[in-house]
Amino acid sequence: MKKKMTPYLYLMPSIIIMVLMLGFPIIYNIGISFLNGSLYNENKSFNNFQNYIRVINDPKFMQIIITTIIWTVLGVTLQMILGIGMALFVDRLKKGKIFMRIILLLPWIIPGVVTALMWKWMLLSDIGIVNYILNIIGLTDNNILFLSNPNIALFTLVLVNTWKAAPFWFLMITASLQSKPVDQIESATLDGAGFGQVFRYIILPHLSPVIASTGVLTTIWTMNYFDLIWLTTKGANATSTLSVYTYRLAFEFNDFGRSAALAVISLILVSIVCIPYVRKMFSNLKYEGVL
Repeated sequence: MKKKMTPYLYLMPSIIIMVLMLGFPIIYNIGISFLNGSLYNENKSFNNFQNYIRVINDPKFMQIIITTIIWTVLGVTLQMILGIGMALFVDRLKKGKIFMRIILLLPWIIPGVVTALMWKWMLLSDIGIVNYILNIIGLTDNNILFLSNPNIALFTLVLVNTWKAAPFWFLMITASLQSKPVDQIESATLDGAGFGQVFRYIILPHLSPVIASTGVLTTIWTMNYFDLIWLTTKGANATSTLSVYTYRLAFEFNDFGRSAALAVISLILVSIVCIPYVRKMFSNLKYEGVL
């Protein structure tokens, strides 16, 4: 029994920290989601599932869900394509790999608040440098309302988030490419296979575990990303996602019950995304004999 308990004793400090930092806030939030009251109302009463019903029946709810799906799916897809493309490009360079890696990682290193404010100023319709460049090269005669036009505001923020988050894909794919099967690639090349065939049948299967794990991480991060949207549009102009609307319900509308209920719904959606990855992880551990 002592031998079996020893590993768990070593893990105990981390478990305690996780329970205090993660477990307690989640349980506390779930409790608030069943209460009726605001921050200034001390007499909070139990109202069963009324907060969840009010959230689901909210006319904005479905639009926010759709916006969150577009924001997440489109963003993660662009991040993946750009990140893999950059990694393959740098991997094939003969010189300057270290310099290119440093340059391409800079957007990811910049803090999120700095990124949001920087792009907000650059995308201003009157004095922003983006409109200025577009006017100079003749792509448009009128200033584009990147953040004010509800038809393009969300897609503009998706591109900005792609610029910031794609370097993480680049970092993960670059690390995986260091152990690519060189012998198989050389044999396929000698047999006349082109780059497309080598990538499809050799490199892509090698990268698939990293792509899967990175995809799950970036999906969770993108779905919950708050800084960029809040500091640029505050969720207006069709850019309100689950994380932004949850914040607004609590600190603008003073409705902590509905905000907590929406946070629980977001947690469920994120958990659904994580299920395939967790199952794959445990199956790999069982295959390796760890479990």
